[in-house]
Amino acid sequence: MFRATRRLIKLTWAIALALIEKQPGISLRERALWQQKQARRMLRALETESAVSGTLPQHGLVVCNHLSYLDVLVIAAQSPLVFVAKSDVRHWPVIGLLLKSAGTILAERGRPSSASTTAEGIRAVFESGLPVVLFPEGTSSDGRMVLPFKPTLFQIALDCRTTITPAAIHYTATKGDIAHDVCYWGDHTLVSHMIRLARVQELRASLRIGEPSALPANRKDAAKMLHQEVVQLYLRCTTSPRE
Repeated sequence: MFRATRRLIKLTWAIALALIEKQPGISLRERALWQQKQARRMLRALETESAVSGTLPQHGLVVCNHLSYLDVLVIAAQSPLVFVAKSDVRHWPVIGLLLKSAGTILAERGRPSSASTTAEGIRAVFESGLPVVLFPEGTSSDGRMVLPFKPTLFQIALDCRTTITPAAIHYTATKGDIAHDVCYWGDHTLVSHMIRLARVQELRASLRIGEPSALPANRKDAAKMLHQEVVQLYLRCTTSPRE
């Protein structure tokens, strides 16, 4: 219990520093660098280790499976980049403000008319020279499988003729239930889940990054192909998490 309390205090302090250091109105790259710094600080507060195989690209689209809000910290800590997230997160206490400060693109789910606005936001990031990270499952899961990919936002990458890189993330721990204490899904609530997360011992994230490959012109075919590649990377994470 003492260890969990210590982590929560350190995380609270890390969040407070992030709020103090945020600078509205700065460029996308400066926001992305601010995000990277804060992500590294928050991972240290949670005493979470990361093992990374491969290298995140310096541009283009990155697609990854989605297990938890912790995914954002693990990926953001590696490189300056911009995330696409569901618009609901803007209402999360403090978290929504931090994501907005980082330049996160907020996508409206269930509103096809908003897809063009989201696509233009992604295009602007591509033009800035930063990569965009997308979780195309559209939601997080308990990690038993990689859910099918929603193809809508693949179109902007195909239109821009940019690269699409697959990635997969997985977690292990010596004590704690990964599916419920680390993965954030279903009826979980943020505060109670973060308390459980703080109790997990020796939490370790494994992030595997694949290689971009030639893609079909059709976004649905691209989504299916990339889903298969992410599944293969995820299986490698689960079978050899400490490589």
